[in-house]
Amino acid sequence: MISLPWACYHDDFGSKDSNQSNSQVGSYSTMLTIGNNLYLVNATSISTYNISNASNPVLLNKQEVGFDIESLYHHEGLLLIGSALDMFIFSLDSRGVPVREASEAYFGTFDNSHCVHDPIVARGSHAYVTLSTELEICWWRVGINELRVYDISDLENVSHLNTNNLSNPKGLALGKEKLFVCDAVDGLYVFDLSDPEKPQLDQLLEGFSAFDALVRNHLLIVVARDRLLQFDISDENNILLISEFELG
Repeated sequence: MISLPWACYHDDFGSKDSNQSNSQVGSYSTMLTIGNNLYLVNATSISTYNISNASNPVLLNKQEVGFDIESLYHHEGLLLIGSALDMFIFSLDSRGVPVREASEAYFGTFDNSHCVHDPIVARGSHAYVTLSTELEICWWRVGINELRVYDISDLENVSHLNTNNLSNPKGLALGKEKLFVCDAVDGLYVFDLSDPEKPQLDQLLEGFSAFDALVRNHLLIVVARDRLLQFDISDENNILLISEFELG
């Protein structure tokens, strides 16, 4: 797993701006800050620290979430946590301590297909998740490589809306009107979100094995297997490569 070097996100606590895309964090991030609180996930739990005194962090809360936790994302006052089996959704109480609201299983009760990687991003009432089994057989199921869309408007009834089959999807990021999906085989998919429930493939940027992405204003930064690429996305219908740096 490769995470972006800017994978610690900061936001003001409790922000629920409907236009907020929270795109300042890589989708594989396992830590972020909101106001004076730092949130960290490990394989099974989430910990909350007050860091108003940076030299003396205070543990406010630690709670179990599930198994094989892989990612943490902040969206309009909610924490979305991805694991190999489920997407977990937490709200934040007055102290900023996570309160479990919902979970959504990716597979059926008797399906042992849990060796997936599942970063999450969200906008409005929709969450976008990639599932990837590294092109290998996962228990009895052949590789699962999908982009999924979930409706998270009702936390008591999270619903799976749509699936796009891809080659080997990894991290993803949101632009103004596009969804950028990294793929270890194909490169970078660009999906149009005119209908947020049904992403439509708009473009495929090839020639590299992409793992994670970050949007900063008009800049799209992509971490690939052997390089770091920067794209100008001022016009998301005319994406321009502006620089490339070799890694390692």
